[in-house]
Amino acid sequence: MIATLLRLDEWTRSIHAGEAESPLRRKLIARASAPDPIRQIAENLIEHASGIERDLLLKSVQEVLFYSVNFETDLNVAQTKTRLKQFLDHEKISTFIRQFLSFYFFNYVWYHTGESFRAWALTSQVFEKEMENVEKICEKIVASAFKSHEREEPVLDRNAAKELIHNVEQRLRGLDAREG
Repeated sequence: MIATLLRLDEWTRSIHAGEAESPLRRKLIARASAPDPIRQIAENLIEHASGIERDLLLKSVQEVLFYSVNFETDLNVAQTKTRLKQFLDHEKISTFIRQFLSFYFFNYVWYHTGESFRAWALTSQVFEKEMENVEKICEKIVASAFKSHEREEPVLDRNAAKELIHNVEQRLRGLDAREG
């Protein structure tokens, strides 16, 4: 998780700065295939992850990329890069990273609890509502942890990434302890 978060941060910073020659940016874009550049970029960003973590990271990176290109599914590599740069020019890089973390922690929590919610929900509407509630809780927890991180240390290095992830996990566990 930490390696992917750091690569994602470095990559988005290079795109935002327009650094066409950034080694990571060049590597990730060069490997992106024409038929599905978002999936390929996501694959490249998580190249060292494995197992369930890899699946959750892949899903989350793809979601944040689709989110940042306004859910356009038929973009080529150049269009994807342009839309992402436009998003980063309009929003802060921290918004992109915060959204990625929100997607990741929602996917993580839902992976571990989704079947319990499905068994508990009497209707599909109740199930969907509970899914939305979990998503909102994850967004709030990530936003709160991120706000603390931005005040203390706006740069995302390995230690800051560890601390940020730890803070989100602790807040999620605290929520679990209060409800349990």
